[in-house]
Amino acid sequence: MEQQKRIFSVSEINKYIKLLMDSDPLLTNLSIRGEITNFKAHYTGHLYFTLKDENATIKCVMFKGNAQFLKFKPADGMKVVIQGQISSFERDGVYQIYCKSMSPEGLGDLYLAYEQIKEKLSKEGLFDEAHKMKIPFLPQRVGVITSRTGAVIRDIINVSTRRYPNVNILLYPAAVQGVNVASTVVEGIQTFNKLDNVDVIIIARGGGSFEDLFGFNDEKIAREIYASHIPIVSAVGHETDFSICDFVADLRAPTPSAAAELVYPEYSEIVNRISVDKNRTVIAMKNYIGRKRQYVEKLKAAKLEKVPLDIISKYRMNIDSIISKSEATLRYNIEKYKTRCVRSIAKIDALSPLKTITRGYSVAENMQGKVIRKVSDVSKDEKIQITVSDGKINAIVD
Repeated sequence: MEQQKRIFSVSEINKYIKLLMDSDPLLTNLSIRGEITNFKAHYTGHLYFTLKDENATIKCVMFKGNAQFLKFKPADGMKVVIQGQISSFERDGVYQIYCKSMSPEGLGDLYLAYEQIKEKLSKEGLFDEAHKMKIPFLPQRVGVITSRTGAVIRDIINVSTRRYPNVNILLYPAAVQGVNVASTVVEGIQTFNKLDNVDVIIIARGGGSFEDLFGFNDEKIAREIYASHIPIVSAVGHETDFSICDFVADLRAPTPSAAAELVYPEYSEIVNRISVDKNRTVIAMKNYIGRKRQYVEKLKAAKLEKVPLDIISKYRMNIDSIISKSEATLRYNIEKYKTRCVRSIAKIDALSPLKTITRGYSVAENMQGKVIRKVSDVSKDEKIQITVSDGKINAIVD
């Protein structure tokens, strides 16, 4: 009868594998070269990251006791040489490197490209503070460029509506990872600038590895942000992640949620600030009026209030004197010109033909109104008019 094979538990197998690794002299003390990715510094002081080369990756952990002796700050993209032990994490059945020491060897290709783009754009002035625009207070509408389905847009909406009730957010769906990041983000910036329908733009993406965020280091995105006439907030990755997008944007937020907090103020804080400013204004105005009242009282006590009244009375008397002189001059001129007018009227009246007629003379005119001066001006049987002092006489020449 065939002997029954022993059946092992998962825990037993994981424990056996760990014992094998821990007893292997090669795995207990070795040096490995690779590029850091997915780096995370835990609040406890432990460091978690992945070491990779062109074909493979391996998880690594460096506990606080060893990490505190590092003379540099590890980051994604750095090429390093680590010394440590490969062992299995018995609970999960996965193996990783437990690092005892680490030294930098160089920078990875992506990190080198990042540094080159950063240096180039910095020299061109794209990062200068003088070019950055202020984020408007209480924007009427905010444009967000991010993934349609990710948690980022939900976080931004939740934080915004919690802080300020009247939010208006427009989403431009964009790729946040992969080869289409640059093209879709650039299209989003161009669209908002063309429509001019938002007051501020947020470019957002959640955390990730250096490679995941590398699309936001594209030079096209940087130049489009620089050319935008709408202020732009960059919220790419987490607080320790920096991209070219962060440097050229008008404002950098450590996280997408923080971007919403920077763009939308807390409603209660606004109300409180208005109330405080109102009280300060009222108090300041009361103090100002009180100081002026005290000043007036001091003037009264010094009997100086009479001085401006005396000055006003003096000018009032001068004005009355000027008015009296002006009225006298005007009356004199009126009488003088009135006398001249009477004389001129008398002369005109003396020369008037009507005046001559009243002395017994008359004027003869034909029916066309032409004055008859001699006999040859009329003909026999012609009708004429003779003007005398009290009317006209119709006559016929015979």
